[in-house]
Amino acid sequence: MDSRRGFRHLVCRRSAYGARCVLIAGLGWGLATRAVAETWTGAAEVEFDATSTLHDFTGTAPVEPFEVSLVQDGSFASLGGTASVVVAKMDTRHAKRDANLRTMFAAERYPLAIGALPSTRIDMAAPPASLPLHLTIRGRTRAVPAALSNWQLADGHCRFNLAITLSLREFGLEPPVLLGFIRVGDAVAVRARVALDGPVEAGQPRP
Repeated sequence: MDSRRGFRHLVCRRSAYGARCVLIAGLGWGLATRAVAETWTGAAEVEFDATSTLHDFTGTAPVEPFEVSLVQDGSFASLGGTASVVVAKMDTRHAKRDANLRTMFAAERYPLAIGALPSTRIDMAAPPASLPLHLTIRGRTRAVPAALSNWQLADGHCRFNLAITLSLREFGLEPPVLLGFIRVGDAVAVRARVALDGPVEAGQPRP
């Protein structure tokens, strides 16, 4: 009877030791493969389409160089960051209209239009239809869903497009009325082509 108890005790001790080894190995592997946030540099170009009672018009706005935080974790990525447009650099290829645009945005008091993306988890195999963009224009911040398309992330580069419909009224923007009857429509279609590049080791050229 004592020998059987001794045998069972030895087996239990070895099983418990093996389980601890597996647990420790698993924890070590998890720590070794933990995803790390990286700072990626970004560039983007914004285009917008507006309507008016006389004729529609388009414009462009360069986005100032910016940085985002990107974490790659297997088939998922988490992305977040902030970018801005200098209102004075918006260009509709019409000097008088551009001057009216700066007046509407109160460019001297609010020189920047800012877009912020809170850290958002993205399934790279099935990207979401939209991203939760927060826009700050003329001192007002609103959540605006941005349609996401053409998502590509590979080899240290990330490319995607965003599209939103901007309501001038929601941001307190009142376009001037020209000649008493020419009015700009409230809804403005905005598109952005975004290019992100990952960090490069010191002394190495960017591919």
